Amino acid sequence: MDRAVLALGGAWIIYLLSRTRGGTPLPPGPRPLPLFGNMFQIPQKDEWPIYEAWAKEYGPITYLTMLRTPMIVLSSLKVIRDLMDERSGIYSNRPLMAMKKLCDLDWVLTYISGEPHQIRRTIVRRYFSGPASVKHRYYQQQESRVLVANLLKRPDDLEDHIKEYTSNAILVGTYGYPVSGADDPIVHEMERSFKQAERLNGPMAFLIEVCPNLKNWPIFLSLSGLNRILDEIKKVFTACRVDPFERTKQKIDDGTAVPCFVSTSLDDIASEASLSPDEINQKEELIMDCASVMYGAASDSRAQEDIDRVTEGERLPTFDDRERLPYIIAIILEVLRYNTVTPLGLPHGVAIDDIYNGMLIPEGSMICANLWLIFRDPKIFTNPDTFNPERFLGDEGAQCREVLNLAWGFGRRSCPGRQFAEAALFITISSVIACFNMTPKPLPTGEVPKLTFHDGFIRRVSSIVLNIHIQINDEYFNRRPKTFPMIITPRSNKWAELVDN
Repeated sequence: MDRAVLALGGAWIIYLLSRTRGGTPLPPGPRPLPLFGNMFQIPQKDEWPIYEAWAKEYGPITYLTMLRTPMIVLSSLKVIRDLMDERSGIYSNRPLMAMKKLCDLDWVLTYISGEPHQIRRTIVRRYFSGPASVKHRYYQQQESRVLVANLLKRPDDLEDHIKEYTSNAILVGTYGYPVSGADDPIVHEMERSFKQAERLNGPMAFLIEVCPNLKNWPIFLSLSGLNRILDEIKKVFTACRVDPFERTKQKIDDGTAVPCFVSTSLDDIASEASLSPDEINQKEELIMDCASVMYGAASDSRAQEDIDRVTEGERLPTFDDRERLPYIIAIILEVLRYNTVTPLGLPHGVAIDDIYNGMLIPEGSMICANLWLIFRDPKIFTNPDTFNPERFLGDEGAQCREVLNLAWGFGRRSCPGRQFAEAALFITISSVIACFNMTPKPLPTGEVPKLTFHDGFIRRVSSIVLNIHIQINDEYFNRRPKTFPMIITPRSNKWAELVDN
């Protein structure tokens, strides 16, 4: 018996032993390769069919390994709710990321776990959720008016207008800072931070994830250039965290600050006379952390008829019209379902070993919810490949509406700014639909261009562990439509005059 046979036999025995721990079997899944695990079994593009095939073969819980990290994909609505919601105390961590620690990003809300995460989440919810979210509606509505006015003037610059709108909606509410345009310096700085985050996904991230001890070798840090990269990343992230915060503090001192998350929170701190200087500094650090992560965010005749019925064609929609425009809400829900921004959700981490249906879910595993498959389940969403807002209307749409809550996250990590975001979506989409006809611009061949998407979070799952567990595409954080040529025209001269005025 030669050594190769012995080596293969030993590897097979190790693999079999690794499928159990303490007598409890791991969930089923495809056989991994030594060292690399399953990372080469997942296509770099259009990988959804293989997840669907694995769900059919192995059941609703599929166990994979990516280098040293267990990855578990949940493909059943019941299992997702049982684990991510009912056991959220166990399944609400974020996967450990070596590069995050090297970049001193322990303050970023989306990266942290445990008590630090809960403290910051509570602060954000206090200002952007529930009754408090109503106070943002005035400037959200004003910014939607600016958006439609800009579209009327320069309909070909749709992406720039949307960037300006979303930036303003966040920065005004967070820092009281009105954006001067798509090229505003603060917006530019924020986008630089996104670009710097991409540098966490290169060869250095691979080496650090595979060999974490390399970060303790000064000669490696120096020769590899990693020290320089880390310094640049820290500098940009620190600027995004500190500069707009200090700008708002200065406006408070000058008496020119407008009500916003930072100014209101700092006023609350100032009103607590019993706080020591250290406690004040600590609370200000928390507010700075929370503020810095807030930025990190077709023509339909029936919809127009609905809006005309409510507004009588004499004005733009307002938040007071929201309850009377169910079809607009249905359009928003169908957009969230049809090409969900995070097809496998944002990965959660398992805090401790857990047993579910006789299977071991190991501590430290990365948990992904296959929202792409759930949102295309024909048992829930009839004809799922068809864009059909009507599926969410009436009593028949109750189940669809309830399932789509998953688009906003799970358990203790559900989106704390959901109500803020939903309000912004409503006032923006309703205003644009009210004012404009939007149709695809035919190609020179006369064909209608096909809608395609940039990949985003978790889109190339084989790179998750290499890329700090969250794959960030070279250009975009989230899955989003690629530039789509459109013809945008006012519905009538009357609407053009209304927007212009």
